Parts: sequence; C-alpha cells; structure tokens
Amino acid sequence: MSARRPVRPLAEPFRALLRSPVTGGPLTWAGPHLLSDGDTLWPCPDGIPYLRTGRDGLRARAVDALRAGEADRALALLLCDRKDDAVPPADPARALDVATGATTAAAAMAGLGYGGLAPYFLHRWCQPTYLSGLALLDAHAPTGTTLFETACGAGHFLRTWTQRCGPAIGSDLVFSHLWIARTFCAPDADLVCFDADGAFPLVDGAAGTALSHDSFHYFRDKRHVLAELLRVSGAGPVLLGHVHNADHAHYSPGLPLTADGYRELLAPDHSYDDEALTGSALGALPGPTGAAVDGGRPAGTASYRGQPKGANTAAAALAFVFRAAGQPATPGRLTAPVPGRPLHVNPLLTDDGPRWPDEQFAREFADDWPYLRDLSRPSPATVAAARAGRAGSDPDVDRAARRRALVDLPESWL
Repeated sequence: MSARRPVRPLAEPFRALLRSPVTGGPLTWAGPHLLSDGDTLWPCPDGIPYLRTGRDGLRARAVDALRAGEADRALALLLCDRKDDAVPPADPARALDVATGATTAAAAMAGLGYGGLAPYFLHRWCQPTYLSGLALLDAHAPTGTTLFETACGAGHFLRTWTQRCGPAIGSDLVFSHLWIARTFCAPDADLVCFDADGAFPLVDGAAGTALSHDSFHYFRDKRHVLAELLRVSGAGPVLLGHVHNADHAHYSPGLPLTADGYRELLAPDHSYDDEALTGSALGALPGPTGAAVDGGRPAGTASYRGQPKGANTAAAALAFVFRAAGQPATPGRLTAPVPGRPLHVNPLLTDDGPRWPDEQFAREFADDWPYLRDLSRPSPATVAAARAGRAGSDPDVDRAARRRALVDLPESWL
C-alpha cells in the first residue's frame, strides 16, 4: 500500500465561518483534528469537519480515536458512514485501506462499496445533468464570489468553480463523498459534513452564490433548505438545478413536487427546463436562451420569468433562480474547455463507440441524448492536439470537448 496522499488542512478563515450544529456557537480547536463548541467535540480528519447530528455513537468513536492519536482509524470510521441506516456501512477493514492508501478515486469508491453510485460519480463529467448545472452557473453565478454547494457529492462543480471563477465551499451528508472531493477532485474547496434537515452550520453570508443541483427534490423541508441557502449566500443568487418534476417518472425520484407546486411554494425569479440548459451548454450559447442545439434534444423555451402557473409543466426536471444576477462577463466560462489545458479521450469511448458502465446509466443519461448516444472517438490528430493542450486554439478540439468526446479529468481519477 502506498503512502498517504497529502491533503489540505482545515483553513483558519473557513473555521471562523463554521458554527456548531447544536448550539449555533463558534467552533474552536480542541486538539489535532478536533473541534469544540464548548459542550461537544467534533472530529475534523483531513480538514473536513464532521458536523452531522444524529450520529452520536459514530462521532464519539471517531473522537476517541483522534484523542488516542489514531487519525487513520478515525478517518476510516467516518468513511464507513452512509446517507441513512438503510444502506449498509462500508467494510471497516477496506475503509482503512482506502484511508491509508487509495491511489485513485475509482479505487476509493470500489473499496468503500459505492456500487451503482460509482459510475454516476466517475463519469459525471459528460452527463446531461452536469452540463445543465454548468450552464446554470454560467448564466447566474458572478465570477469572483464564493460558491456554496449543498449536497456537492464528489465535488465536480467545486472543481470547475475553484479552477476558473473563485473560492468554493461544499457540503454533503455523506463524509466519504467529501473525502473523495478533497483527495481527488476539488482539493482547493472548503468542505463540511452536515445534515441539511437542520440549521446549516455556517454564518450568514458565508458565500456569495449558493447551489443545489440534482439534490433539491430529495429534501423533506424544501422551504427550510431554500431559506438556509438564501441566508448563507447573503445578498447573492441561489440556484436550484435539475429539480425533479413529480409529473414524470425518474430514477431515484426523491420527494419531488409538480412544476406548479415548486413555484407556489418557492416563488422563484426564473424557471428553466433543465434540458434546455443542457442544450445551451452543448451549443456554446452565451446563456440558457433557447432550444437545445448541436446534438442536444429539442427542449423548447428555456426561461420562464415570473413563474406563471402552468408554465413549463411538461419539463421532466426544472431549474429555479432566486435573486438573479446579470449575465457573466465571459459567456461560456464554465462550459467551454480551459484554453491550454490538456484533455483526455472520454473513458467511456472505445474504437467502436461508447461503452456504458451499465444499462441504467445508458437509459438514464445516454439513450435520449444524441451527443452521447452517437459519441465517437476523435481523430488521432485531434486527440494529439488535445493532449498537447490546444484547447481554445484548435476548433476540432473545442468541438470534441463541447460534445464530451474529450474531457478534463482530475489527476488520479480512474
């Protein structure tokens, strides 16, 4: 087993933004990898505060391990945690192997027993729901502000934001998601583990933009989560992306409302058909302004201002914007490849076309989208140019990247 990868510690400016999920008071250091609110100790291995409530036994065991100087054991204990008790925990021995020696994100996910979740995370870079989130941020998130994302998963949006636009804070209910984000995907983002059902353990205005993407339909108290996102983002915009419509069938549907139900409960400034946002990203348009183009599937009118009742009710998934900011100064700043950065052939591609991880992945993401269904390997000359860092100067490279035949993968991802 190789030596542990170096990780970013908890940054002091971020610690000052944190609050106890129990008392609401500040958190101070109580020892190596330990935070205290004066009454309770909270583990913070690898710079990720574990502030999840309702897990007192697990928290106490991790605290005991840290007080005994066994940081790797404490980390492995938290890596075993799941979103709820209906999902069996990871195997402790394999979790310790992951904590001390996983060399790729794929190996970490396998060791932690991610099962069908692993393909979703590993190949998110080309999924329609990832592209729709980029387009939503492109249109409404001001460059330079701190982005806060709740239910950030393995940190895909955090990586893109920190590399191109500004600081980022990510939260998730599952500690291991955040650890994979810190270790393999978004090392420069600040991260914190907590349950969105309770008060968000962050001060007012901790960020300048807040995002919940492909997650809002899972929250039980949607009004509470929106209120907390609005509080944490200060006066900045709040973006809810890929929110499931209850009038449509979905994989893992969560607890969705109808399109009109969301608008009546939340009263957003803007509503979007999520598919039109994906089409905008594929078409290199300056913002979500029309029907899907360039390999996307027709999506109709994208934006519905003033959320009139009955508008956009046919959309399978929607996006909502609150406190909308103006258009960004550089359209395509998140959806286009970074000039000069080397790109790789999409790992789903073979010489004979795409090969999907499983049938559900194909049905959920590829079958209805021509840009994925008809994905083909770029020419050898285009691949060579992509590897040489000619994104932004070679039209063939940029076109293949836009359609996700070429992708920008984190180091040690697969």
